[in-house]
Amino acid sequence: MKLVSVLTASTLLVLAACSSDETPATGAGSTSGDQGGGVTGDGVGAANSAPDTNPKGDKYPTTGIGRQEGTVIQNYKFVGYPDAEQGAGLKPISLAQFYDPSGETYKMIHLQAAGSWCSVCRAETTALLPIEAELKNRKVVWIVSLAEGPTPGTPSNETDLKNWIKDFDSPFTHVLDPNNKNLGVFYDRSALPWNADIDARTMKILHSSTGGATTGDKLLEEIDKSLAKLSQ
Repeated sequence: MKLVSVLTASTLLVLAACSSDETPATGAGSTSGDQGGGVTGDGVGAANSAPDTNPKGDKYPTTGIGRQEGTVIQNYKFVGYPDAEQGAGLKPISLAQFYDPSGETYKMIHLQAAGSWCSVCRAETTALLPIEAELKNRKVVWIVSLAEGPTPGTPSNETDLKNWIKDFDSPFTHVLDPNNKNLGVFYDRSALPWNADIDARTMKILHSSTGGATTGDKLLEEIDKSLAKLSQ
């Protein structure tokens, strides 16, 4: 009986989190849809200074915005490290930078929301690294959004992000979403990881679910399912 008594509410939360089963995202997390100034305040270098156009100057879609599959994802803005490059410090990063109406560079954007504490998030990332070349061949860009630090419920910070990149030697673009302030509208924070596929040509949500695959073959299977929707 003493053992049962020490299972506090917070412990049970951790045990319930990090499910590897895919379940539809419910949007039960944070209700804030904008990170505001991110972790660096307002002005140049802050999240809000990230662009609303892609590198070619195409404006991000502004109609049909929503959170369900088939709607256009908002142009969320973050600070982070493009391609995991840390030399110039945190940079403003927006989804608009990956918007590609022609599909020449990117066909699909994959978003992975993770927490440093989450074992499934870490297993998914470990499985991801060996398939980097396959993702590039498919014109899929993978973006890691670190929402929480080593303790469940604690907002991620720059040190957490650096440690995550170092732990995995991960080459992908990484952004901070402290306390799930942007993407938390798509998922219950206790159910990290959250994964979503976005059509880079239209920025429409192709797939959104909590949980994550933990083998490279399964990850590619899920990616290919979403890519198949592009021709439908």
